[in-house]
Amino acid sequence: MGKYSHKSDYELEIMREQGGDSLNDSLEIEIELENRGYEQDENGYFEFEPEHKSNIHNDGSVGNEESGDGFLFKFILCAAFVIFCLFGTPIIVGYAINFSFFIYIGFILTFAFMYLGKAVLPTVNFLFYLGCFALMTRFYADLVGYWEQTNYLTFVHSDSTHFVDLLKYAVIYIFYIAIVPYLLFKTIKTITLATLNKKDKSDLDVEG
Repeated sequence: MGKYSHKSDYELEIMREQGGDSLNDSLEIEIELENRGYEQDENGYFEFEPEHKSNIHNDGSVGNEESGDGFLFKFILCAAFVIFCLFGTPIIVGYAINFSFFIYIGFILTFAFMYLGKAVLPTVNFLFYLGCFALMTRFYADLVGYWEQTNYLTFVHSDSTHFVDLLKYAVIYIFYIAIVPYLLFKTIKTITLATLNKKDKSDLDVEG
């Protein structure tokens, strides 16, 4: 059970609005709310928060039709990505190794933009997610190298490496890249929001 599982929904909402006692508390409060079925908008705000953006369609039939088309498009896109990763993971990770410097710089820059945008601008947040995606792809090369006790590119191009081995790491990469970058993005974004909220409240207290 979570640290705040004994709290009521109302108490959690108040604690969320107050920002929690620490960055870790803020993250645990957010996770507890999500576990209880609370949903966030694209900017990370829950429905009870003033900043939440409602996406309710007035026309239900049109909304359902658009939702169906959107689901189909996402399904096709995900299927294409999975197929590409099954056969192209060495290429993706290889490029990540070759462009490591740019990936590190890109991650730092997108984080800076996300922070300056107070973690509420969808476009900037998406760019930061891409930065997390690229960084974790680069880290995957080190992870495989650690498992195989050799350099990733050496492992991929070795005559002793079979197609089954490459396919195994491709499948692992698909699950890895679907989960880890999002968790990194979500954690950093939550910490950023909590930090900015604390700063804003401190400024208000000083002015008061």
